[in-house]
Amino acid sequence: MLDLPTPLPAGTSPLRIPRSKSATMRLLLETVQRGSRYWTGGTLPTHKALRLAEKFTGCYAITASAATRSRNKARGMANATLIFYPENEQALTPLRWWLLVTPGTGRVWEEETLLDTGNRRQRLTWGEQYVLVHLQREKKHGGGRHWTWCIQEDHYEKLEAAMRQYSSAHGSNTGKERTDDLERLVSAIRRMPGFHGIRRQQWALYTLGRSCWNRTHKTVWTGWPQEIPYVDKRLLVYHRPEPLRLDVLVRVQERKKQEIPGLP
Repeated sequence: MLDLPTPLPAGTSPLRIPRSKSATMRLLLETVQRGSRYWTGGTLPTHKALRLAEKFTGCYAITASAATRSRNKARGMANATLIFYPENEQALTPLRWWLLVTPGTGRVWEEETLLDTGNRRQRLTWGEQYVLVHLQREKKHGGGRHWTWCIQEDHYEKLEAAMRQYSSAHGSNTGKERTDDLERLVSAIRRMPGFHGIRRQQWALYTLGRSCWNRTHKTVWTGWPQEIPYVDKRLLVYHRPEPLRLDVLVRVQERKKQEIPGLP
């Protein structure tokens, strides 16, 4: 969750900031699911976000109303959506940003190099951690394909290696097992946003860890999670009663920068 003052001051920017990382990932997923499958993005210092938003508003009409977007779609014109969220939830900077675009024609297609989330090599990502994928649903869960978040392959391999190492290590010659590294790893995995694809990978990592532990230890470790939390579809995307606006986020970050020396 973002480190923000309470209550939130009112802002004037039309762009709202989601209330958490999970909420942002849900918003990205649902925006792609509704047809905005083309994207570009990156990171920038928080104080530069308003300038980028103003540019995209003027060039790509990112704040267009639902009625205007509907008319654009009927005319074969593309619609664009801009989403921000801080990489560091305490410092509120830098900001990750994603520009999501529907099929069609328009200036955004002429001026931006857009990637296709449906292309394996161009999938929408969250840094080096997560990737949005289109998976086949199991028949027992209704079948069909659906969008979900997964842990990126390279990051998952690092988690696997760490799980093997920490769950196999004894780490002590005093007769008492040292499990602090394993506890920290399991805690970090448990905090990951509970989307379907990520939950499957979490369970696979726990299964691997149990297997490694049982092969190398005589005692039972009770720290394995018994259930995996999931992201509820009723999860609130924006703060209530007052949504966090982009201009307020910039002001709060500037205040933090003045109060905490060395903050970027």
